[in-house]
Amino acid sequence: MDRLKNKIALITGGSSGIGLATAKLMIAEGAKVAIVGRGAQKLEAAAKQLNGNVLTISADAASVAGIETIVEIIAAAYGHIDILFANAGMSEWPPVLETDEHFFDEIIDINVKGVFFLFTKAFPLLADHASVILTSSVAHSKGRPGDPLYSMTKAAVRSFGRTLALDEEVLARKIRVNTLSPGTIQTPLTKQDSPEME
Repeated sequence: MDRLKNKIALITGGSSGIGLATAKLMIAEGAKVAIVGRGAQKLEAAAKQLNGNVLTISADAASVAGIETIVEIIAAAYGHIDILFANAGMSEWPPVLETDEHFFDEIIDINVKGVFFLFTKAFPLLADHASVILTSSVAHSKGRPGDPLYSMTKAAVRSFGRTLALDEEVLARKIRVNTLSPGTIQTPLTKQDSPEME
């Protein structure tokens, strides 16, 4: 149970769902974990589930300023990152013809811009042989009726991950990049979108 002993892991969207479950597993394997979320109450509840054995960071992973804050806190606390899990994201079901610019910008910011800048801003802190994990979705290839923006953003994340895995600077430092594309999983996000997932 110590495969990640003393490894430093940063997880955005870490206060619930896949992010929180991953934090539990990583802590059990010996990692020092920092979770990021927007809501202080959700972060506090997550920390209790993790027995306080976690660094919580209340910040907006959809904005460059928020990401810079996250990176500054991690740099001060640990000095480097061994595992970067870009997991923060959102999903809603607006009909495509009713999608306005505000919603479009909001989902692009968290699902695409946030992932891109989390990587670029955290890159100097990544240790050689670090692992970068991006959360996409099976929707990247199947589509998701009623939620076209979600599918589009997750396709962008998958493409970004594949491109990063071939990047010369990433390869030179032997950093691994993987993209997770899960199917439907019961999380607070899916419960919100589909009450039948309760």
